[in-house]
Amino acid sequence: MIAQYADWFNAENGKHTSDLQPGEGAIFVSGAKHIAVFRDKENELHTCTAVCPHLGAILQWNADEKTFDCPMHGSRFTGKGNLINGPAIGDLKKVEIEESKLN
Repeated sequence: MIAQYADWFNAENGKHTSDLQPGEGAIFVSGAKHIAVFRDKENELHTCTAVCPHLGAILQWNADEKTFDCPMHGSRFTGKGNLINGPAIGDLKKVEIEESKLN
């Protein structure tokens, strides 16, 4: 379980937001913040915290299900940050950030 917290230090994925296709998401790092970024079918970016509200693990993008998933206890969120299932009990917090700070 402790290994899951290693993502706090190595969540860089080498992508740029411009690389995201409609329906795709990724985790980006901006300073000390981990941001879950999702590009919807209308080509709009949605940004939320990538920290699970349950116990603070860094979420991962699940390309098959198109969800942000917590590797620690299995909470799942839509690309827009809405809770699908817990143990988390709430949605991800929205984050307002300039796209240029994510690249």
